[in-house]
Amino acid sequence: MTAPSQVVRRSPDRVVETYAEGKPYDLFFLDTAGVRLVGRKTEAAYPEPDRDGRPAERLKCTLVEPHMLLGVVEREQVAEDHVAVFHRPLDEGERTALFAAAAADPMTDLYYPYAQLGHRVRETDTGGWEVTDESARELDHAEEVLRDYVPDRLAELGFRGGVAYDAACSTGAFLHAVGRRFPGTRTIGQDLSPDMVARARTRLDEAHCGDSIRPAIPEGSADLVVCRHLNAFVVGTDQAHDLLAAAASRCRDGGHVVLLGHTPILISSQWCEMTGLTPVQRSGATPSGHALFQCYVLRKG
Repeated sequence: MTAPSQVVRRSPDRVVETYAEGKPYDLFFLDTAGVRLVGRKTEAAYPEPDRDGRPAERLKCTLVEPHMLLGVVEREQVAEDHVAVFHRPLDEGERTALFAAAAADPMTDLYYPYAQLGHRVRETDTGGWEVTDESARELDHAEEVLRDYVPDRLAELGFRGGVAYDAACSTGAFLHAVGRRFPGTRTIGQDLSPDMVARARTRLDEAHCGDSIRPAIPEGSADLVVCRHLNAFVVGTDQAHDLLAAAASRCRDGGHVVLLGHTPILISSQWCEMTGLTPVQRSGATPSGHALFQCYVLRKG
């Protein structure tokens, strides 16, 4: 991965970050405590493979940490060849206080406005992926923080079990964690990869092989729908909206829809609200509060 071409111009009270033919999807915005902050994912958040050629720790791709915050947004613009954000820099005390406020408020809006720029529509056929024991372990490990967080948070929000459907279940570990937290829940997964489905069948009540644009369960039959595949490096923007509509149609009125992932979610919580999904949470925090991640929990109807 090449480093972004970056121009930084400084004045006493303002900084301009300009990305020219770089990575505008590294920029994130954080709405908290009545202010709008901008930050930038660092290279450490996108680690290169280790010396043996194996993928490095992927979890960092989901996390935003205090040192990534740049300042309070004053203005931004998108030009033909770059994105520029004008902001007032934060001192260390401001950065610490604002991040703590964000971590304490699950309605903090963490989003990546430029993740959808360009033509990066994914046409990947995951049915062709080779899934080894090692790669499956890496996938499960990478989502451990999310897997530990979401079931307990759902309980706090009033979820009590029922039918839980994961539209792109991978190895089934995530939905299995939901089933452990809520005994008696019927867990149903779906994935494009036959290898993933074979692994998921050892953990879930049902696992179906197929494209999530055609959900394997009837409309309105799930109490919980999980979407972990509506992300910038997985699908394109139009695809993400179509896939969410398909998955959400399987959720009953009053049920919950959860959106999260390892890269920026392409769908805004505001768009979800316009389609009848009420956000009850927009972000999550690690137990220590040292890092934030996108985690939409939506109530249907």
